Amino acid sequence: MKHLLHFYLNLRYKNKLITTCILVGIIPLTLLGLFCYYQTIHLLLGRERTALSLAVGTAYNSVNYQVQTYENLLSYLTHSDIIVKVPSTQYQSIMEKYEMLSYEFDVLIKDVATQHPEIDRITLYADRTDLYHGSQLRPLSDLETESWYDSLEHAAKPIWHLDREGYLCLIQKIPNPFIDYITSYSSHCLCIRLRPEQFFDVLTDISSDYHLIVADGEETFYEYTSPSIEGKFTQSRKTTEVSGTLSNNWIITLEKPFLLLALPANRMVGIVFLIILVCIFLIYTVSNLLSEFFAQKVNLLLATMQQVEKGDFSSKIHDDCPDEMGQLTNSFQHMIEELNRLVVEDYKNKITLKETQLMALQAQINPHFLYNCLSQINSKALINNQSEISQMAQLLSTFYRTTLNKGRSETLVVNEIKNVKAYIDIQRILNDNVFDAAYQIDEQLPEQEIPNLLLQPLVENAIVHGILPNKTRHGNLFLTISVVNGLIHFTVMDNGLGIPPEKIPLLTQTQSSGYGLKNVHERLLLTYGENHGLKINSIPDQSTMITFTIPVSSQKH
Repeated sequence: MKHLLHFYLNLRYKNKLITTCILVGIIPLTLLGLFCYYQTIHLLLGRERTALSLAVGTAYNSVNYQVQTYENLLSYLTHSDIIVKVPSTQYQSIMEKYEMLSYEFDVLIKDVATQHPEIDRITLYADRTDLYHGSQLRPLSDLETESWYDSLEHAAKPIWHLDREGYLCLIQKIPNPFIDYITSYSSHCLCIRLRPEQFFDVLTDISSDYHLIVADGEETFYEYTSPSIEGKFTQSRKTTEVSGTLSNNWIITLEKPFLLLALPANRMVGIVFLIILVCIFLIYTVSNLLSEFFAQKVNLLLATMQQVEKGDFSSKIHDDCPDEMGQLTNSFQHMIEELNRLVVEDYKNKITLKETQLMALQAQINPHFLYNCLSQINSKALINNQSEISQMAQLLSTFYRTTLNKGRSETLVVNEIKNVKAYIDIQRILNDNVFDAAYQIDEQLPEQEIPNLLLQPLVENAIVHGILPNKTRHGNLFLTISVVNGLIHFTVMDNGLGIPPEKIPLLTQTQSSGYGLKNVHERLLLTYGENHGLKINSIPDQSTMITFTIPVSSQKH
């Protein structure tokens, strides 16, 4: 192929046109035959896809009903008083434990298992070493060897997995009974173990001649091949498939071998080759007439281009023919005229660039002027024993130096902390210390850069809209920064007026007059991804807490 391309490129323009005409004549005929062939395949595939779609719809409804049934059952059990009390109760005697487990816990488990024959067993895994009760109550350490155990640590929703014995397990953490204001989960969990052959029994008769897979992207929960295509399916892995996604992210895929669909369309291939051979001779005789006409125009345009290449912009060329070749010729003439104009504009652009550089230099000088003035004020204040003025000058200098950040959009974490501390101290001085500030900052914070001005808008919102309007109690502001599991956690909390629940979603969607929460939220999402935006929790008339996280790694989203 490489030699053929080299041969074609070295042909004269006229001969290239002849070759092109022949190819252009042959290619449509070939495409027509291929179109008929693939159109037949497409119709067959369309019919099969329709059938498969109906089958997938049936499978979707059947499995989704099963999934919803057992997720609802699991939710009911994990929130039942008996299940919550068993691992969290400190039993005063063996009799008390026996009565709880035998007369309440066992009765509930057996009653649920009796109503659902797909259930192999229901097990409560408690994070305690003193609780054992057959297969119904086991220590949490029994799950540590399972491959999916790590995902359970961060899961608040039901998760599905296959255990080492091939059973389908639905597992969820139990709510923490000691926390009332927010949804929190304990380390205990409840597992419903199901028999896959009974759970997926509804899928065996949804269609004929198909291969079915139920998976979630990481593991396959169920796989079934119709006996009628088992041999043909292994011969060719090219298949027609339709899939659907359940509410729990399971994907149901139905497949049929492509080999069964292509047999009727193979007869068309011979007809296509016969038509191509008949038309080759006719195409060749016509191609000479067309090539001569186009070669003349190209040679004229080439000669003009060679003159312009030598620096002669006085050449004139024009073609009255409205076809593409005429447009190309006239466009080339227009390009020559534009070149002279661009030479002048280039000189003007250079002048504009110098002016822009001067303005940028002025923008750098102005902050230094501000810092010098604040330094002078600080010196005068110290000389005259005006400690409060000196403190304010130093705070303003620190605040604006870290805010302007030499024009850079990113700053170190320690500089961001200096910025927000300076702002808090300024606000305390301006408002006669009507609120106190407490800091809990990890001493092992990484030296990495983050977007500038993330904390100051949050603190300003807490002071201006939460603490200062609240005249009934002394204000308190809390700033917490810690590193947990590869993430830097930032928390700003106040004991101000709080936020009505209906207004919380609007805070990150509505643009304020200043640099508000919406700007910070959008910058976090653009820089680190959708999981790192602002999270706002508030109790009206009590407190407001705003949190966000940033990955410790310097790599961004």
